Amino acid sequence: MVKNYINIAIRNFSKDSFYSLINVLGLAIGIACSLIISLYMLHELSYDDFHPNLAQKYRVNQTNIWDPQGGVMSSSVLPLAGTLLAEYPEVKSALRVNTMGTHTVRLIENSHTEKIFNEPNILAADSNFFDFFGFQLVEGDSKTALKGINKVVLSEEAAVKYFGDRNALGRTLYWGESKTALEVTGVAAQPENSHFNFDFLVSMDTNPAVEHFEWSWIWTQVVTYVELEEGTDPAQLEGKFERLRRTHVAATLQRFKMDYDEFMAGKGDWNFYLQPVKDINLYSAQIGNRLGRVGDIKYIYIFACVAVFVLVLAAINFMNLSTARSSLRAKEIGVRKAIGSSRKQLVIQLLVESILVSLVATIVGLGLMEIIRISMGQLLDVKLESFWSNPAIFVFVISIPLVLGFVAGIYPAFYLTSFKPANVLKGRLSMGMKNGGFRNTLVVVQFTISITLGICTVIVFQQLDYFSEKHLGFDKDNVLVINNAHKLGDQLESFRNELAAQDNVLNASLAMDMLGRGTYEEIFTKESDDTRMAIAQLKVDDHFFETMGLKLAVGRTFSEDRPSDMLAVLINETAMQLYGWNEDDVLGQRIKYMGDDIGPVEVIGVVKDFNFQSLRTGINPFIFFHTKSTMWGKSRVLALKTKNQHVSDLLQVAGQKWKKYAGDNPFEYSFLNEEFENMYRSEERLGSLFSVFSGFALFIASIGLFGLAAYTVHQRSKEIGIRKVLGASMGQLVLMLNGNFSKLILFSCILALPLAWYAMDQWLEQFAYKVTIGWPVFVLTGVMALIISWLTVSYQSIKAALVNPIETLKDE
Repeated sequence: MVKNYINIAIRNFSKDSFYSLINVLGLAIGIACSLIISLYMLHELSYDDFHPNLAQKYRVNQTNIWDPQGGVMSSSVLPLAGTLLAEYPEVKSALRVNTMGTHTVRLIENSHTEKIFNEPNILAADSNFFDFFGFQLVEGDSKTALKGINKVVLSEEAAVKYFGDRNALGRTLYWGESKTALEVTGVAAQPENSHFNFDFLVSMDTNPAVEHFEWSWIWTQVVTYVELEEGTDPAQLEGKFERLRRTHVAATLQRFKMDYDEFMAGKGDWNFYLQPVKDINLYSAQIGNRLGRVGDIKYIYIFACVAVFVLVLAAINFMNLSTARSSLRAKEIGVRKAIGSSRKQLVIQLLVESILVSLVATIVGLGLMEIIRISMGQLLDVKLESFWSNPAIFVFVISIPLVLGFVAGIYPAFYLTSFKPANVLKGRLSMGMKNGGFRNTLVVVQFTISITLGICTVIVFQQLDYFSEKHLGFDKDNVLVINNAHKLGDQLESFRNELAAQDNVLNASLAMDMLGRGTYEEIFTKESDDTRMAIAQLKVDDHFFETMGLKLAVGRTFSEDRPSDMLAVLINETAMQLYGWNEDDVLGQRIKYMGDDIGPVEVIGVVKDFNFQSLRTGINPFIFFHTKSTMWGKSRVLALKTKNQHVSDLLQVAGQKWKKYAGDNPFEYSFLNEEFENMYRSEERLGSLFSVFSGFALFIASIGLFGLAAYTVHQRSKEIGIRKVLGASMGQLVLMLNGNFSKLILFSCILALPLAWYAMDQWLEQFAYKVTIGWPVFVLTGVMALIISWLTVSYQSIKAALVNPIETLKDE
């Protein structure tokens, strides 16, 4: 019996190949899109699942100490891990991980430097790192790899970079300007799905911060992880942290002549929170000082909706064309009923046909997915594994033909088998036409989804354009940034002066770091009333403000002719306002730094507010120190303001002069405008994803509309012939046939408008600076949908209008 059903299905597929191909193509595209998105979602949801006892492991996040609006940080204080382990029996183990910044690493053999690189991805960790996390060593002993000073574990990629195919274990690398020897004690595999990765993992004892800040409950630059004992309630443990703070923080505050109770009664906040390690990747978008890239759960929800939408569109195509062409199958079903086939048998037959079509579409969809998988992975900035290597996807793929075939085929099956054989065989029904309301509803659903995705795509790209075009309060264009300038030591000023004299250079400036690269926040108080505030600070030279195009609201900038500027600062307008000053009284005001590096400093100028961070956040207080100030930090970058973007000759000269002063230290540079563009990669990925899948959605809807239009024209062929005989022009016939579909598209536009507006309004909420959602985007998208639908339908309409009426009416 089943074999007979399959033979009938194959025969019907071959007999009606045009509509069968439309069904297969629509379903295949929908399946391919859904599988690609599913692979991405599974990749994001699988982060950190390779760690042992994952359910018991947490990261200890800390609230911003000084600013209640500052949010939560993933970093915490150095002594926290040991204290938690010693004083709380609920804590089974604890671990500290710290980012070490960029260091120069050399491979020296026979007193000759064989290889040298600037390594930006260096972490330090406690010796129990490999017991705590599930990173596997391919070389070395995980128990001893990080015990002792000057030990390092390399990633497999780093080991190949320095040692090629040779065994790395026991070899020596030299890092930093002092060329400290590091013994390679292991090589670790780097899973793709980890919330942090490393190229170099040095022992925590190698980290100089341990010696200098082991006592400090303020310096928050290590990330603390804990494993809790089985059955421990993390919320109850968090409730005990008040005692932890009161016991240990007071001593640190006393070093800065601050009372604990007075501090906690002020504006500051100080607390610790446990975040499950399994949640870090998708629930850390608003957490600062992260070790690596993170995803965002809201994008998982968005992608899931897109996957469902595209698959629903494909299924609607199948249902729509199946019910539309019911009249062509009705006599067959009527005959089968008349000769004794039960309704159950007929339903099974039609469902088998539906499942077979879904099976063919699934096979085609898998092929499409494999074709676009790598390019889509590059678009999404992840490595998408083949579905063959993922059991969950494999099960999903196997279920697609059954589930999709059943869901898409169940209504047409019951609809076709509901007619009485006598009525069908006597030609008393025109089933294809009488079920137009249901088909029209499905068309509206299809285009509502497609138009909604199209509107969202336009708004995402409008926001990206806004990011690139909004003036930040300084000029980021034509700024060449030479990194690691501190490696030139005493020759740095000479290097700057020589490059400043080049024809293509308008100005050159030294700074501790560059705007947009994160901030170094410190605590400053008003000398007059001890108002305390966390302020982002940066050390810059006299030329910085002109180089960056920063504007003054009041006062002056630094001058090398004024030695007193070593104890002077400039602040931005936000800092001035938060301290309660205005332009009339701000100059001459004095600010105290909480640390011991520098005494009270005098405000000599106010810089107009500028966006030194991503436009996701607003403008925070900012303070500038002179590079010759005793405030901590040294000049690490040289910014060159160029006349134009043609800097190849300048780069060649800069490279030569770098080699002259820096020896074998690598010459590295970047462009400031590109650094700011890179801040919005996740939004760019979203926009690209919406572009691709809204295009697929519209294509699926259009081919369905094409097939439906072809069928409608066929059903109305006699009517068209009669109208032509009575004098109707081709234009009138095309308008008649297109008019009904146009009404459906217009209704879809009306439904899509509030859906798209709500979705994009929610998405834009995350940005401090955002576009206004205006009516033109809705009109433009709606008009485009109408044009596409007209082009889709008009082919069939014009073709029908050109047919000689004699051909359609000859049997009458």
